[in-house]
Amino acid sequence: MELWLLNHFSTVGLTVVVVGGFVALAAVGSLLAYRRHPALAEGEHNEMVGVVLGMFGAIYGIILAFVIVNLWTQLEETQSVVAGEATAVSQIVRDAKAFPPEHQAAVNTAVGNYVHAVVEEQWPLMREGCGDFARTAERMEAMYQALREFEPQTQTEQAFYGEALNSLNDTVAQRRARIADSRLSLPPLL
Repeated sequence: MELWLLNHFSTVGLTVVVVGGFVALAAVGSLLAYRRHPALAEGEHNEMVGVVLGMFGAIYGIILAFVIVNLWTQLEETQSVVAGEATAVSQIVRDAKAFPPEHQAAVNTAVGNYVHAVVEEQWPLMREGCGDFARTAERMEAMYQALREFEPQTQTEQAFYGEALNSLNDTVAQRRARIADSRLSLPPLL
């Protein structure tokens, strides 16, 4: 339900719906309480109610601040992981420039297919909360296959080949971290 709301309402619209809903619920609750217990309107316990409401407001503010800080931290960590994955993928392409043209083209094709699968298929699935990552796993394996098919001959090719493999391993690690981050959520109590 939360993902549907976040994906179909703007921030302002969601704020209006949530805040407006709680205000409407409070107004209806007040009217029902006043009709059922008219003595409450005389204000016999107003001082105590003010203290209790202040206490609940402070507790709510602390919890809300904790939730915001937690979400902000998760967002920053996820952005860092995605940037790390993008950097590692771009380094593979850069390192492949030292390969012969046919092997460079094979690596570039495999990397391009992986990037398109992530952006066009995996990210929309992650947005909806789904976890089907088989297609990008196949594309990742195709990148490994493109590198396995190349046999470096010169020292330069060997150096860039090693760096490309290191970058591919970094890509795998960042992909796993991104998938793990996509499954995070706040504890239900919060």
